[in-house]
Amino acid sequence: MRPLKPVESIPPQSVHLEDLQLLACVAQGDLEAFEQFHRKYFPKLMQFARRVTGDNEAAEEVTNDAFMVVWRTADRFEGRSKASTWLFGIAYRLSLKKRQKLARHKEDICIEDCVISDGKDTAESIIRQRDLAEALGQLKPELRAVVELTYYNGYLYTEISDILGCPVGTVKTRMMTARKHLRRILSDEQFPFSETAVA
Repeated sequence: MRPLKPVESIPPQSVHLEDLQLLACVAQGDLEAFEQFHRKYFPKLMQFARRVTGDNEAAEEVTNDAFMVVWRTADRFEGRSKASTWLFGIAYRLSLKKRQKLARHKEDICIEDCVISDGKDTAESIIRQRDLAEALGQLKPELRAVVELTYYNGYLYTEISDILGCPVGTVKTRMMTARKHLRRILSDEQFPFSETAVA
């Protein structure tokens, strides 16, 4: 399995401006702008919430709740971060609350959502994907969130710091801890995460 590298995280300036314009319209009660923002971010936010909560139904509820917060509070968005950073921060906090309410120890991780396919549906590849999903499922939510935001959503450590509401140093420590934990569980060939994450 090829190592996963962080997704290219610097979006074109036009995307950032488009999001700011959408949120400005949402703040004025523009339902069409809200629907466009929802369509744009729902799939990624749903995957993120699923990985943090470990539950499909909880993830859907968290995702919908996050968008309702956007609808109600778009006028308070100050633009100091990207709109997506603000949205993922809302979803992260809601996901942690939902996870605490679930009070479950066993997590139901969807294999196909946790691993970027290497294009091979061989038995060996499927076993590797299952092992990786199980290893990710053993991480604490705050560690899994850092891995998710870096490798699957392409956020910089500084952006993750804003999303999680913690210092950049804490984000780096969590990434290091997550990698160490995954390294203990996975063999070298199963470990898909590049050691060079974006700062």
